[in-house]
Amino acid sequence: MDFEKINLITKNFFERSKVLKIEFIESGLINKTFLIEHLINGKKSKFILQCISNIFESYERININHKLITDHIKNKTKKKHLKSDNHRWETPCLIKCNSNNLFALPFCSDIWRAMEYIDHTISFDILDNNRMAYQTGLGLAKFHRICSDIDLKKLENTIKDFHNTNYYLEQFNMIIKDYNFIKLDVNVKKRVQYLIFSLSNHILYVESLLGYLKRKLIQPSLIHGDPKLSNFLFDIQYKYVVSLIDLDTVSSGYLLTDLADCIRSICNKAGEDPDNIENVYFDINCFKYFLSGYFSITNKNGDYRFDLLPEFIYLLIVELTIRFLNDFLQSNRYFKIKYQTHNLYRAEVQYRLLSSFVTQLPTLSKSLHEIGISSNPTFVSDVQKIV
Repeated sequence: MDFEKINLITKNFFERSKVLKIEFIESGLINKTFLIEHLINGKKSKFILQCISNIFESYERININHKLITDHIKNKTKKKHLKSDNHRWETPCLIKCNSNNLFALPFCSDIWRAMEYIDHTISFDILDNNRMAYQTGLGLAKFHRICSDIDLKKLENTIKDFHNTNYYLEQFNMIIKDYNFIKLDVNVKKRVQYLIFSLSNHILYVESLLGYLKRKLIQPSLIHGDPKLSNFLFDIQYKYVVSLIDLDTVSSGYLLTDLADCIRSICNKAGEDPDNIENVYFDINCFKYFLSGYFSITNKNGDYRFDLLPEFIYLLIVELTIRFLNDFLQSNRYFKIKYQTHNLYRAEVQYRLLSSFVTQLPTLSKSLHEIGISSNPTFVSDVQKIV
């Protein structure tokens, strides 16, 4: 990144600023994000600078949602909403641009924004231990509780068809119907065709599962939408969750979607880009610790149908596998990549995680039963037949 360009952009948010250091944050798959250290009014300070991806419906909408959430969280934390917890909870508020008094700066055909940096924190792509799985569950529960009374009607739709599994399935079927597989390298072609074949029965089952879930009365709530591990900030010393960041995907949805996506992320201790795909498996112990953390402040007997959690985990892993594969077959338009077959490899990693998850479903269901949540034995037996 051009140092002078970043310095010029920064001056639009901070008048008397001199950039000292630029650090590119690689964990995000959508926006380009930088940690900026600068000198302002004679003092060193840090902030987050972000170039917003064009996948969003509009940058105005994501900023409206962002401010709605951060204002609400700041108000709640001032009133000590989580009275039983002495740990800090912070949120990355947007910083206004001096040149236009807005939360966004159009610059060289891109949209840039700045937000506060949360100090003394660290993020992870892979959990260090099961205690951190507990803290991640607790952190997600805090976010859900703090945001539980936000008026869902005030939320803007930021990504069309986000977490709409039917849309991803329709897209997949259209892509492979007309795809010219001859243009692929021989080895890549084999990998793609093997993955398509392996997914075929899962896709048929997901289509029926979606109909089943649609008939269930699940209460809509505010959800984060992308609670992967790297979006949790941990206190650098004590390793408890301080914040859940990347609020662009916040929307009205099902708490189960957030739980399932977070579990999918943290229970793959090899990470989404492992050096060796053979190391990918679904970690049941991590799952148990996460649930213990989440339900330490959440009522598991509420109206949220937590008995459907296994179905949602299965659905989210299949969904992300298809999304990565779709993106590869469409020339990598959505997710950032480091090499041409990156999204194909990501899809293969998710499929391996899916296979491990399915084989361990009986144990997972037993874990849920031990904390008073009954799961559907028919779902367990049906999915295991596919494998």
